[in-house]
Formats: sequence, C-alpha cells, structure tokens
Amino acid sequence: MKIETVAVALFALWFFSEPLILRTARDRSGKNVDDRSLALLAGSNMIISWLSIALYFLGIGALAFTPALKIFGIAVMLTGFCIRWAGMWTLRKFFSANVAVQSDHRLVIAGPYRFVRHPGYFGGWLGFVGLGLALGNGIAMILLTVFTLPGFLYRIHVEENALNGAFPDYRPYAARVKRFLPFVW
Repeated sequence: MKIETVAVALFALWFFSEPLILRTARDRSGKNVDDRSLALLAGSNMIISWLSIALYFLGIGALAFTPALKIFGIAVMLTGFCIRWAGMWTLRKFFSANVAVQSDHRLVIAGPYRFVRHPGYFGGWLGFVGLGLALGNGIAMILLTVFTLPGFLYRIHVEENALNGAFPDYRPYAARVKRFLPFVW
C-alpha cells in the first residue's frame, strides 16, 4: 500500500469523525454567539483538504518526496490529530462546536492549554500540514499550510473576544500563553 493512500485513509477517518464529535459537543453547549466562523472554518477546510487530495490523485503538483519525508508527514498529521483530541478531552464538558460560554463554565488552562491557547485549532492545522507532506504534493502543501490559516485565525479571533468578555482572568492567561503556535505566536 502506498504511503499516500495510508495518509488519505487516516485523514478521511479523522475528517468524517469530526462531525460526530462536533454534533455531540454542540448539543451540550451554551448560547452560541457566532455561527459564521464555524461555517467558514469547516467549509474552507473541507474544500481545501479534498481539493488537495484530488490534486494528488490527478498527479498535479507532485514533488519527488522521499518515503521517509512522507512517513514524517503522516507522523505530523497524527500528532496534530492527537493535539486536537487532547484539547477536546481536557475541556470535556466545556468543549463546544459553538463559540459559547456555559452557565457553569470555567477557564481551563491545564493540559495542552498550558502551551497554546487554542490547541484544537493548532492540532487541526498541524494535521493539514502533515497531510500535505504525506501527499508529496507542492500545491497541496501550500493550500493546506497557508490557505487553511484564515479560517482558523478568524475563528480564534471570535473565540478570543468571547473568552475575554467571559473570564476576567483570560487576559493574564493570554499574556503568558501563545495563541496558535506553541511558544511562538
């Protein structure tokens, strides 16, 4: 089996599990303060990821990546998924697909939230970067690394506004912990 096929299969498993996770989380969330950012994030990332996979299968943009680099891409992709899941698991009942603060909500700064304020988005983006590497496709790498960022960054902006308004201790936390790339930004 080709490395790229394994990468696509792993990505598809993750991708199709997301709506199930998000649907469950949506059912227990507080009042939603924004629908557009989720639609933008999910829609743009869906289009970009499946377009990238199509480019691979069509042979458009293929690069001569070594098998080791493609396997590294799979490792990066799986690491990203694990970071995303760790963020969801750490939040547990406070995790929501919505931008919402629940009535009993508290600020969670444990687990991956010690290193980055939005590990779910960082992990999702890292998964896309890994997929681009694993596919060995230059166009896919650019699409998945660069063009998925605006959706993530807009969603983070919306969440930051909600969190700043809901938690007085969010600003000091935000001053200590980076927003999207651990230890960088």
